[in-house]
Amino acid sequence: MATEKKTKAPRKPRPVAVVMCNGGCTGVGFCEQGCVGCGACVSACRKGAIELDERGVARVDEEACIGCGLCARACPQDIIQLVQKRNNITARCSNKDAGPSARKICTSSCIACGACERACPAGAIRVVDNHAIIDFEACIACGMCATKCPRGVIRDAFGILTAN
Repeated sequence: MATEKKTKAPRKPRPVAVVMCNGGCTGVGFCEQGCVGCGACVSACRKGAIELDERGVARVDEEACIGCGLCARACPQDIIQLVQKRNNITARCSNKDAGPSARKICTSSCIACGACERACPAGAIRVVDNHAIIDFEACIACGMCATKCPRGVIRDAFGILTAN
């Protein structure tokens, strides 16, 4: 009589919270679509995985984040997304202003130049409403978009791939 081994299904990778704002504005509140530094996400996080940096922009400790989404629900700007850790390429800007206007208020805003879109071999990135949006299901995490982004909006989780 043979005994059957029960195998557990592999765990689905846990998402992590990503703040879609680089915090390059000349001050908190200048970008209407960016992080306003209110701290709602910090208060909502039960693991202490979020803090405000020196500019007042929320930053997530990806190792401490458990991907529960409480911070995303608490964010009044709706700029925190839950992203699978394997998707290490993110477009960290939510500004919808046109290029010249975006440049005036933020040193690291998307200017909708389309360089990322043209560079992506998988067609996983599009410029919509003047900012880059990544389709994480289609993204192959090659980093070509990050190497072409002139403003450093598109980043890889490891900080290796940049245009400069």
